[in-house]
Amino acid sequence: MVHAVTTDRITPLLHRYPFLHQYYVGRLRTDLSRWAERGLVRREDVDAILKDAGAADRAPGSLPNLLALLGAVLVAAGALLFLAANWEGMGRIAKLAVLSAALWGAHAASYAALRVRSDQFAEAMMLLGVALFGAGIMLIGQIYHLSADPPAGVLLWALGAIVAAWAWPSQLAACGALVLISLWFTLAAPESPLAVYLPFLPVWAAMLPPILRTRWMAAYHVALASAAWFVVVTLVMLMSEDAGASEDLLRLGSALAALFLTAGSLLSALVPAVPFAVPLERYALTGALAAVSLLALPSFHDGRAAGDPWWSGMAALVLLAALAGAVFRWRLASDRLALGAVVLVAVAVGCAVVPAEHGWLALAALNLALVAALIGLIAEGYRRDDRFVVNLGFLAFALTILRLYFDTFWLLFDRSLFFMVGGLLVIALGWILERKRRHLIGGLGEAA
Repeated sequence: MVHAVTTDRITPLLHRYPFLHQYYVGRLRTDLSRWAERGLVRREDVDAILKDAGAADRAPGSLPNLLALLGAVLVAAGALLFLAANWEGMGRIAKLAVLSAALWGAHAASYAALRVRSDQFAEAMMLLGVALFGAGIMLIGQIYHLSADPPAGVLLWALGAIVAAWAWPSQLAACGALVLISLWFTLAAPESPLAVYLPFLPVWAAMLPPILRTRWMAAYHVALASAAWFVVVTLVMLMSEDAGASEDLLRLGSALAALFLTAGSLLSALVPAVPFAVPLERYALTGALAAVSLLALPSFHDGRAAGDPWWSGMAALVLLAALAGAVFRWRLASDRLALGAVVLVAVAVGCAVVPAEHGWLALAALNLALVAALIGLIAEGYRRDDRFVVNLGFLAFALTILRLYFDTFWLLFDRSLFFMVGGLLVIALGWILERKRRHLIGGLGEAA
């Protein structure tokens, strides 16, 4: 009875979240191997169980779905080529009629596919409708000789995709809308007098309710990537406008990444939010490590360590908020990932108050803290049974060790000796780290 109830609860989750099913099968493979060694399960039954578990949640009709999506792209391209070839010989009414017929035809095909429960084909037709809507905007601009305004045109296109994603609802339309929102921001932000292009935020946030309500994980990943693009482009623009030194802006960016990591860690305490919390944690952790690794580069500094008080204060305020959440999460569930990231970023932000004449000391302290944090990251990933964290820790650790070698011995060794020793170091480091990684990953339940 207990097994039946547990299965009834777990099976819908496996159908809804494919990545959970992959983890489940990997863990089952390890458990079955151990049980077979202990004689709890017959070895001849292991393959049959794994085969049944692997096929239980396999997405049906993946090839037809892919063909439908590819067909939608080809139809959109063919329609545009047809219009381009016959555009001059058509009158305005005929042009508008063709555009309207194509647009409404795509939506009608999507509706018909939904009626026969062909959801993936309906999604492909909806994506075709979004593409045709954008083509219609551009072609109508040509018909009526409207002044060229690429950001406004892309924004109108994005708003149409948002309406489609909300009204249908359609995950592919949501993904398309987020890509278009990012494109609009990329075109509009450089021409805007605003240092931070805040109009992006409400348009981007308009896509969150349907994504969270319907649990579109693919669209959620696109939304996170779009938000990361906004942060990166904004920081690059601030650097180019001398609004702050590169070090100051990277410190602020690393503090923001630590704050997002803490938010993901807190969300992971809520079972319904776990599928959304894990990607947020991973994106934020990667961003924080990238920012701190850049700050640890000697060549990245301009000869001073002290930062601008205003930017340093902003980074400190963000970091305090992240610290409060990380400490709460640590006390609640002994989760050290967010707290460790906050401490590492705090060292990077603290370097801003070091006087310029002692900049080398701040740089050395930051590199030591980075190496220690990466070792701790690998250990925490193993404790959490998180292969992504373990692999990210090993990759970042290897790159950091190689970078420290280059920074230290480039001017000390003869060039030929430098490259020979460096090559041997790369081989040895790769061999040692891969052995350690395989050992840890094997302990998590699946040989890598």
